[in-house]
Amino acid sequence: MTHDVGTHDVVLTLRDGSVRKLRIYGRPMPGKGDVITLPVDGQPITACASAPSENPEVVKEMDYEARELAELSADD
Repeated sequence: MTHDVGTHDVVLTLRDGSVRKLRIYGRPMPGKGDVITLPVDGQPITACASAPSENPEVVKEMDYEARELAELSADD
């Protein structure tokens, strides 16, 4: 992550297809492809960041978009 620390708006798409809009304070803005952890309903969610231009219908006026990564099972 090479961006300055600050306030960033995020659109997070969860595995179930639901979308959450979050505001992150005091953290650097991730670059495309960075794996990040976001707090959602008190639980840490691991997601992959992407540029907002990849999905402009969903990400209007947001700094970046992130998609939840699948959990790894014990068999993986």
